[in-house]
Amino acid sequence: MRIRVTTRADLFEESKRQHIERGYRIEGERPIPVNGLCSFVAVEEIPGSDQVDEMVEQALNGNHIW
Repeated sequence: MRIRVTTRADLFEESKRQHIERGYRIEGERPIPVNGLCSFVAVEEIPGSDQVDEMVEQALNGNHIW
């Protein structure tokens, strides 16, 4: 799951730290304020999503694994 986080410039680093502590990976940082706001993208990896992706791909190719 990807979410764009927009925050006041003075809270930018604190907000990033909090998201990292919660297990998010930070991408697309925009630390230079525009109208007083900065942003970044927080990405949460869903455990097991690789397995689901593989199963969907196999099903779409006609390889039923169940």
